Amino acid sequence: MNQTIVDMVICGLILGMTWALMSEGLWGAALMFFNVLFSGLIAFNFYEPLASLFAKNLTFIAGFADTFCMMSIFCVSVILFRLTTETLAPAMVRFPPPVFHIGRIFFGLMGSVVTVSIILLSYEAAPVHKKVFTTMDYTAAAPFKLGLDRQWLGFFQYTTGLVFTSNSPNRTDPYKTFKNAKVFDPQSEWLILHQDARPYGTESVLSADAEPEAASAASGGGGRSAAAGGGSRPGDIQVIGPAVGGGVVIPQ
Repeated sequence: MNQTIVDMVICGLILGMTWALMSEGLWGAALMFFNVLFSGLIAFNFYEPLASLFAKNLTFIAGFADTFCMMSIFCVSVILFRLTTETLAPAMVRFPPPVFHIGRIFFGLMGSVVTVSIILLSYEAAPVHKKVFTTMDYTAAAPFKLGLDRQWLGFFQYTTGLVFTSNSPNRTDPYKTFKNAKVFDPQSEWLILHQDARPYGTESVLSADAEPEAASAASGGGGRSAAAGGGSRPGDIQVIGPAVGGGVVIPQ
């Protein structure tokens, strides 16, 4: 499948979700955006330990543990937040027409972008071809070089480093972007590790002489991510771009 076609499908999905969210008006679209945003944060905080537990005790779904847990936590959280906001918040709030139309477009688009970003990352964590849809590797930055998956990883890195930080003497940020913080992806290597751990295809990213644990998959076919303590050593990789989750990591 051509990369341009994949990018167009992703954009079409974003536009379709945006249209659906816009139909709920400014207030409904804003609530759904925050529902999706916080559901994504919850999913990425807890999917790895849950996937590890599933992989150890339910071996028949071990290959899909990462994707299953990520999407399950995300969907359940969205449903619960949706029910809560519909119960507590008014069904409709009146705004001036310009604010109403601009706001519903903005929040509808943002909610769609966050949702599609998490869907893309769930595919990248699955035991599929090393090039997702046979075209997308860790350098694809879909759609059309916007890099929605990288943007979400960078945002989540920011939340774990500054907003919802926890101190850990054993897992601090090696680049000192976040002082004494236990961050999600210390070396911005989530994408490269998950590509290398996917079982199909020959497009290996890590060098052939890398240590075995850097290239081996842990819980689920998506491989061991940096948040679970896996990954290459600082001497094996080089971060190109921001060190806050969205940087590109390449072997030296």
